Amino acid sequence: MRLENKVAVVTGGGRGIGKGISLKLAQEGASVIIASTTLAPAQAVAEEIIQSEGKACAIQTDVSDFDSVKNMVAKTEADFGTIDILVNNAGGSAREKMTLFADSEESTWDFILNTNLKGVFYTCRAVINGMLDKGQGTIVNIGSVAGMIGLASQVDYSAAKGGVIAFTQALAKEVAPEGVRVNCVSPGPITSDAGRNIPPEMKAKLAKSSLGQCTGFGHFGDPSDIANLVAFLASEESKYITGQNYAVCGVMNLGLTDRLGG
Repeated sequence: MRLENKVAVVTGGGRGIGKGISLKLAQEGASVIIASTTLAPAQAVAEEIIQSEGKACAIQTDVSDFDSVKNMVAKTEADFGTIDILVNNAGGSAREKMTLFADSEESTWDFILNTNLKGVFYTCRAVINGMLDKGQGTIVNIGSVAGMIGLASQVDYSAAKGGVIAFTQALAKEVAPEGVRVNCVSPGPITSDAGRNIPPEMKAKLAKSSLGQCTGFGHFGDPSDIANLVAFLASEESKYITGQNYAVCGVMNLGLTDRLGG
């Protein structure tokens, strides 16, 4: 197992991509701390890991609240030891509030930036000194193809995830001499339960847009596509890789105009 005796924190690890990452890291031998605003799904994932003879626990955490993040890190270190792996997965696009920029509201921008970008700052800030003191550690931030190419009606989310990608590159340069690696994984359309709260009218718009057809494969990806890459980046197999952003989007980031004759 590639991550045996490692301690991993996965924010937003109770559903969708985060759940897939939590299960995969546990399968690779890590003790997984699932930090989630909503505790029940995180507890269910932790129990699934424990039932498979892995080690896990769930801690209710609001990544947009620095005190909440620091409390989660302190509890993790008290119960499991120093954190070896941090996966910043918590976030989202608030799709139920997707709108044109001209109609956007400051409150939505604040929510998106606080959760997707400032939350990454908080969690990294809370764990980085422990990693630097130990001279090793791995951070994997979950970005988005939106942060690479920009998505209409999601200017706020695109800006936040673009910030995550730049944050990853800058931090990687700063901490590489101390043995800490920082990478980013940017998913495209992924099948998950993240769209459970999308209003019916928005689902209809998404269906008409054929979002899955924007990928070279003509369909959505699976959480395991993200989880497998995260596990690799968290392991010693990627020991010479840092500061990189990996698009896992079926070539959506490159466009399909040639194939479609556009």
